[in-house]
Amino acid sequence: MTEINRYHSRPLDVHRWSDHPEATKLRETVWKDYFSDAFPPIEGKGNKAKSEPKKQFKVLLLDLYVAWLDDPELSIGLGMTKSAYKENPRYNALFISAKMIDVVNQAYEVGLIDKETGSEMSGMTTRIRASDKLAAIFSKTDLTLFELTEEQPNQEVIILNKKEFRNDKERTIQVDYEDIDFEPIIEMRQQVQQYNALLWRTFIDIPTREEPVIEQPYWDKKAREMKIRRVKLSQDNKFVRRVFYRADWNLGGRFHGGWWQSIKEDWRKQIYINNEATIEQDYSGLHINLLYGLQGLEPQRDPYTLDNLLGFTDAEQRKIVKGVALMGINAKSPKAAFSAFRQDQQTGSVEKSMTDKQLQLLLDAFNEKHPAIADSICTDKGVELMKVDGRITSKVINYFTKKNIPVLTIHDSYITPHTHTGELRRVMNEAVTEELNGFKINIDQEGVGLDQIQAFRNMDRANASDHNYNQIVSYNRTEGYNNRLKQHNKWLLKVDN
Repeated sequence: MTEINRYHSRPLDVHRWSDHPEATKLRETVWKDYFSDAFPPIEGKGNKAKSEPKKQFKVLLLDLYVAWLDDPELSIGLGMTKSAYKENPRYNALFISAKMIDVVNQAYEVGLIDKETGSEMSGMTTRIRASDKLAAIFSKTDLTLFELTEEQPNQEVIILNKKEFRNDKERTIQVDYEDIDFEPIIEMRQQVQQYNALLWRTFIDIPTREEPVIEQPYWDKKAREMKIRRVKLSQDNKFVRRVFYRADWNLGGRFHGGWWQSIKEDWRKQIYINNEATIEQDYSGLHINLLYGLQGLEPQRDPYTLDNLLGFTDAEQRKIVKGVALMGINAKSPKAAFSAFRQDQQTGSVEKSMTDKQLQLLLDAFNEKHPAIADSICTDKGVELMKVDGRITSKVINYFTKKNIPVLTIHDSYITPHTHTGELRRVMNEAVTEELNGFKINIDQEGVGLDQIQAFRNMDRANASDHNYNQIVSYNRTEGYNNRLKQHNKWLLKVDN
């Protein structure tokens, strides 16, 4: 194998587990040959037994296997100091502890993993991946992602985060809490768990992809360079959590997770749910319009269109204004907003070189167009508004989950099978009007759903034909996609029986 690329990695999944006989057989085989002498059995009950090395090794082994299935060059990042392990059952249901350090060291000593040591100074954890020796063992097992992905009912889905600085580097950590700290927690957890259970049984894929992966360029703000993000369209990349920020239950509450949140709009258009084409709908200028609605004012149809000020095309200027305004909602000052805007732009772009003076001109024009909400710009309002859009999304998701209809969320937009497009629009309207005491926010939609077509035909069959409203966008299905669909249906049949 080649040297480990530190940047081509993901964190260790501390919840990786399977009771499938093949998974246990794999663990027993490797443990007997390479670990049994180094780790004698632990007697006893409770957390000590739960976190015994043999159990932790199974988590590590299975996650190495999943990474190897994804990409043999993909590495796993994990801490190799005791401070990196906290036996907090809320976020660590399998009780992964500092004993993992000994397990990793043993795996390296016997040649089962390649390792690149990390350090606190670099801000990077140690990277490991399956060696050629372990890869040879992996190649003999028939385990699939379906056997390695469970509903994970014990994995926490309500997350309380905060940011902290260590060695001058910012990082996000998970904050422990009690269920009594915030009254809705228990109900929220049940709702998200039910949603994940539905996603777990749902086939979500892109029919034009021969392999279940999308590689797309993105601008890495920290590294300040273009990189390639590799997104898996797989069974183990659908788990969703609801996240609150800054250790405050009044801030955030958005839904995070699911591979569809990591791909661009052009790819999202091609998503099929249970082998059915989909339509995405989103609220126009959601946070801007929430500021209007929460003040009892009528939301704007298009808040980002201004008179041409800097010689860009109207479309180019609108894109810049939208970026500056959204950064302004989330920033504490204009200077911070402008800095964040430029950081988000690609090196060499015109937007990257825009001055504070130019951006201030656009921001002033935006505030002049929206005097009613100008006082909310550059005052760190975004994280408060995320609580509102989190509640809206919760209403949408819960409605469809109860009806056993999968819906995918990208914060302010939602994807449903095209047979439920009109129903989604109605529910989106109901959810936002409930939050805004009767006001609606315009909903953007590209394409038309089958249920909408039928409704239109019922009103005016001739006009429906004239406007070609009988056309549903569809995509050719690759052989790889068809095989994945067959495999999913075969697995689901086993689960149901």
